[in-house]
Amino acid sequence: MPLFQNAPERALEIAAAAVRKRVYEPNTTVFQEGDKGEALYILESGLVKLSKVDLGGHEKTLAILQTPAYFGEMALLGESTRSATAVTLGVVNAYLLFNDDFRKLIADYPTISLNLNATLAERLRGMDDESQILSYKDAQGRVAYVLLRLFQGGVVEHDNERALVRLTHQELANLAGTSRETVTRALKALESEGVIETRPKEVFITDPQGLDEILHGIR
Repeated sequence: MPLFQNAPERALEIAAAAVRKRVYEPNTTVFQEGDKGEALYILESGLVKLSKVDLGGHEKTLAILQTPAYFGEMALLGESTRSATAVTLGVVNAYLLFNDDFRKLIADYPTISLNLNATLAERLRGMDDESQILSYKDAQGRVAYVLLRLFQGGVVEHDNERALVRLTHQELANLAGTSRETVTRALKALESEGVIETRPKEVFITDPQGLDEILHGIR
């Protein structure tokens, strides 16, 4: 688990005693943007979507997380409110580490603090890469990037050796920062290239290398 990687055994024992397990049903709002931050969430199983609503009222999906990811630490670090909304995309099992216990762990065990900083730096790099791609690529490139990110991040199922993404066109649009209609056209174009196959609420990635070539303008 990234947060506790290389941490002393005593730190793991303290964390195990402090966390509280919760089970969330599908489409449950774990917390909402603007809520007070009270705990960090460590995923045991399931998928969680983090999103924000812009000034125009449009939802932008920031990430889709799965185990062993953790989330919700930003509000604890800054003693501020939640900067995004977290919603489950299926049954989710998670462990909650509450604020006081979290702060004591990072104060007492520098390894955990370093792991936390490494995660935040990685997320910032990812946001920078994404902002460049979504700013300069056309719709087909944007959707190719989103599908590749889901594929490389393991947020897929496998069906007959093909990667399966179970998201609606609107959910993909929220990830790509565009409209549902634009995503539908882009998916049709990608399907004609032979790199994906589509069904209602399902996208099969049949050629990840081809998707990468389309993203980088090679084909």
